[in-house]
Amino acid sequence: MPVNRRRETFLHNILEKLLDVLFPQECVYCEGERQGGGPFLCGLCREDLVWVTRPFCDLCGRPAETGYDFPHQKFQCAVCRKNTPYFDRARSLGLYETVLKQLILCFKYGRQPGIVEEIEPLLQAYFAEEKENCRGFLVVPVPLHAAKMKERGFDQSYLIAREVARAAGLPLDAGRLVRVRKTEPQAGMSKGDRLRNVRGAFRVTRPEEFRGRDILLVDDVFTTGATVNEAAKVLKQSGGRRVFVFTLARA
Repeated sequence: MPVNRRRETFLHNILEKLLDVLFPQECVYCEGERQGGGPFLCGLCREDLVWVTRPFCDLCGRPAETGYDFPHQKFQCAVCRKNTPYFDRARSLGLYETVLKQLILCFKYGRQPGIVEEIEPLLQAYFAEEKENCRGFLVVPVPLHAAKMKERGFDQSYLIAREVARAAGLPLDAGRLVRVRKTEPQAGMSKGDRLRNVRGAFRVTRPEEFRGRDILLVDDVFTTGATVNEAAKVLKQSGGRRVFVFTLARA
């Protein structure tokens, strides 16, 4: 870690501890005291995060259903066998439920960009083991539309992608994959509606920057995969070689 970065982190930690003493904050999930945890979660809630572990679909990362008690390591779910996605692989850190869900909701809709500090050590731990699988990749966040960016004040996918790039030791490219059409919020939509909602939503401004590159596409939540699949399609059409997807959570 560069000297300036270490100094910045050291000073930030001191300020954070001082503020905790003067103005103690509650855990964003259980609303109890944050003892033994991080800046937004207490130690017990941190331990309750549910990670995505094998068995899961080797292509989209979907956790295995009951019928797949002991699937082989390279098995593909029925959805991927029926409709092969444009991306080459998708993985998620944890399940979009309980603690992680509340953390992401506070991050996005509670306008708490500082929550990325709670996420950072989780990404460091994850990519300590996954780093070799994405060596040479270029990290690209799924972008917000300019109107949504103005409304929210920050782009959560960019903040996650920035930490992913740091954790994996990869370059970050933000700004060349753009969202050119404002899409409707997808919560509650059917899969078909989600596909229609994001169709034609993305464009690449300088395709030559992606030509022949392996790309790690980063977003916050994978639900049906419609958004990341549409973005992956555009990146592939722009010359991207392989597109891997990483999201914080899998719904």
